[in-house]
Amino acid sequence: MIAPSASLDLVHLLILKLVLHSIREISKDEDPSRSLWPLFSNYVSRATFYRKFSELELLGLVGRVSKGKYVINASGCLLLLFAYLMGITAIDGDTAMEALRVLKGYWGLQGFSNDEVMSYIKLLHLSLGRNYGLIVISQEFPRNILMLLPSELKLGDGESLLELLMRHLKDEDDVIRAKRVIAKALIDYFPTTEVNGCEAVVMMVNNMRKVLAEHCGDHYELY
Repeated sequence: MIAPSASLDLVHLLILKLVLHSIREISKDEDPSRSLWPLFSNYVSRATFYRKFSELELLGLVGRVSKGKYVINASGCLLLLFAYLMGITAIDGDTAMEALRVLKGYWGLQGFSNDEVMSYIKLLHLSLGRNYGLIVISQEFPRNILMLLPSELKLGDGESLLELLMRHLKDEDDVIRAKRVIAKALIDYFPTTEVNGCEAVVMMVNNMRKVLAEHCGDHYELY
């Protein structure tokens, strides 16, 4: 996936926005791109519109589920959310919340609050910085947890992973809000072991086993 500041422009973002909001209202036998085209007819040529729509498809931001039927993919939702966080005014709060709702479904995070997941996305955006090559990782949950961890995971004496992340990411509030999502990503991505009847990710610190994240029933905890 490409960053908004690279190959994609405002027209691409607006097409994604309209696909996100309109796809459920389009007849199952109607091509969404044809339904969206009239909304752009005063701004770009028909050829330009269809070229940009095809580019979104090629980049994996819009997916074709069958002939003439499209959906916005997880990467498209994430791009809209990053654009919202960047302050691109065309991507408003309603669009961000709808993109978040759809993305939570793709990532299997329906049981987490919007605030928790949005804070996780803010941390991903913060971690990207100018290195948009990593955006390929950022669209894949739980693999995107790698973006939030230091390149060398070393805990100080008595330091928890939660404390390390707050220090490393320099955003204590969002780390705290996102800690259950971070815990789930760790549990889902890394090998786990059983600790006191719970599924846990552990590491050795000073020859002692230290629990980093734990999953018991529906409960996730980051330590």
